[in-house]
Amino acid sequence: MNFSNCRGIIIKNNKLVVMERKKNGRHYYTFPGGHVERNETCEECIVRELMEEFGIVVRPVRLIYGYEYKNSLQAFYVLEWLSGEIHPTNAEEYQSGQNNGEYNPTMIDLNELNDKNLLPEEIKRQLLADIKTYGKTLNRKFLFVK
Repeated sequence: MNFSNCRGIIIKNNKLVVMERKKNGRHYYTFPGGHVERNETCEECIVRELMEEFGIVVRPVRLIYGYEYKNSLQAFYVLEWLSGEIHPTNAEEYQSGQNNGEYNPTMIDLNELNDKNLLPEEIKRQLLADIKTYGKTLNRKFLFVK
């Protein structure tokens, strides 16, 4: 599969790393990540994006989900958090007036995840089911989520 977008799933201290968004009157959360650049692998993309937007060093552990969104394929990787602390960086997302909204890198307690507007909803539901089945390591085979 050719993924155009790569996202990460990082669970640390019973919390999920997410990007909080406030845009066009909506309040929601997304999995961290972004678009794959030319001559870049998904693994390189997710490592770059987490450093650029969250200020943390990560290592891809395994690809667990594929998801189609607006005719593009997204890859979801389980990531290991190696170092750094989550904070807004100098990335374009945090510059005033960029991308029509606010960005806030944060973490959500897994016990509160069901009540949060985490997108995509299909991945959130699958993640919650997989945490119950496989635990927080999410040691499962790849699944294309619909």
